[in-house]
Amino acid sequence: MKYAQQGFSLIEIVIAFTILAMATVVVVNVVTQSSMRANKVNEYLAVMNTLESAVAILRHEISRQKVKPQYQGSYGGGYDWVAKVLNKVGPGTKSKKKFINLYRVRIQVFHQQSEPRLALTTIIADR
Repeated sequence: MKYAQQGFSLIEIVIAFTILAMATVVVVNVVTQSSMRANKVNEYLAVMNTLESAVAILRHEISRQKVKPQYQGSYGGGYDWVAKVLNKVGPGTKSKKKFINLYRVRIQVFHQQSEPRLALTTIIADR
């Protein structure tokens, strides 16, 4: 005697739901990870923009021969920066020839008074 199959068996339905659940977990995981990566990239860009702004301000101030021991400022999104002029490097102006003065500067970028997100030590010329 042959039976005609009218629908799916319980095992087939359970297997189908298991495959669907596993695929859903994979898709949710991928979306979550890409969202987290996008947030990290946006934070990195904000920190780099803050650093770029600080370097531009320091170059301008040093080119005007108005060198102070410390500078500070802020950038949008709650990012602040502090720059310290560590020392003057280079030959200086002891002879009759005019030399370019170089200043070693350390810049730190903070987000809402937390630990520094980025620290950079660089050399900036006075012109």
